[in-house]
Amino acid sequence: MRQGLLVGLLSLLGVCSWAQSADRITDILNSETITYGQASYLAASFLDLVNDSASGSEAMDALVDNGLIKAKHLGNEDDPIPLANFCNICCSTWYVVDSIGYCLFKSPYYAWKEMKAFKYIPTHYTGEKTISGYEALNIVTRCIEHHERDSKERKIRSAIEDYEAHREYYW
Repeated sequence: MRQGLLVGLLSLLGVCSWAQSADRITDILNSETITYGQASYLAASFLDLVNDSASGSEAMDALVDNGLIKAKHLGNEDDPIPLANFCNICCSTWYVVDSIGYCLFKSPYYAWKEMKAFKYIPTHYTGEKTISGYEALNIVTRCIEHHERDSKERKIRSAIEDYEAHREYYW
């Protein structure tokens, strides 16, 4: 079990190393509770909205300015982020979306329910729970893997549709 978690964490660090400095990831990993600024930094740096030296408030502003998160769902940069709001940032960044509720309302509650449905967070975690940096990086790793898997499936589906369209045209 520990080896699986270590492999997942190392793969996350490998995937994210191109966009984030090791010091920032280490700070997030060692934090007892992840803050709004740290969560926003993870998302904004993955999307290349901010550079490595950006502060948490700059990352939060970038997410709001690009329409990923509503300002009312963010708190102060140094406040601990509730799990539901963290899930909302993850769903908006990595498109971990499957429910009608989240698609219609884009609220933290439906994002939290979505992450529970995918089993990316334990079922006994409440939406108000604060999580550690280690737990946050595990959730982000699962979201990145979901995003990559979904992207590959979309490419395959697109190739099949193109093939069928050409086949219908020529036959």
